[in-house]
Amino acid sequence: MKKVDLSGLDPDLESDGEKMHRFARIGISAVPVVGGPLVEIFNSVLEAPLSKRRAGTMIQIGEVINELIERKVVTEEGLQENDAFISTVAEVCAISLRNHESEKLEALRNAVKNSALPSCPSDDYRQLFLNFVDVCTVTHIRLLHLFADPEAWVAREGKQFPSSWSMGGIDQVIEFALPELEGREKIYKVIWKDLYQRGLINTDNLGMTMSAHGMKESRTTEMGSALIKFLS
Repeated sequence: MKKVDLSGLDPDLESDGEKMHRFARIGISAVPVVGGPLVEIFNSVLEAPLSKRRAGTMIQIGEVINELIERKVVTEEGLQENDAFISTVAEVCAISLRNHESEKLEALRNAVKNSALPSCPSDDYRQLFLNFVDVCTVTHIRLLHLFADPEAWVAREGKQFPSSWSMGGIDQVIEFALPELEGREKIYKVIWKDLYQRGLINTDNLGMTMSAHGMKESRTTEMGSALIKFLS
């Protein structure tokens, strides 16, 4: 079955961001005396960064498309008629230009793949989920994945919860499973509150004391679980 040719994915059209880059370069070069050196600094540090990021995103999306075609999950003709898929690709291209973290970019690639499938969520959910990836932090995504199934998460990380735990709080689970957040309760409490207000987790209070079993329970809502599925 015919696959998409990725060899010519670098687009010829110049984006608005690159036009700004070019106009700024021209403006700097017009500055007397220091214009030349400033242009060299500008070029060496910021030479078409958006173009590189855009091309990388397009190639990755092309690889996702080819994988689906190769597995005979979709056809090229079918994708051309799939409005949800086309809209997702357009939104993912725009979001990818504003983000650089690998976990968010992976989530966006998975969103493209899942939008091509019959199980793709409705437009309302799909747009909410893409907006979430655009504005969230990597910690939002990690916490959501962690509390879908805390014990499965730590097992995948090659760890297990301490057998000495008898009572505690959700914050204890967070700092054990995500050691990079240890002592950073001010930031992860804000992120947790945001997840709760978005309707993605079902528990508001991190400091509530509970049994060891309760500490390790799933905290994602139905919508939170659907979001994880879309980004996985």
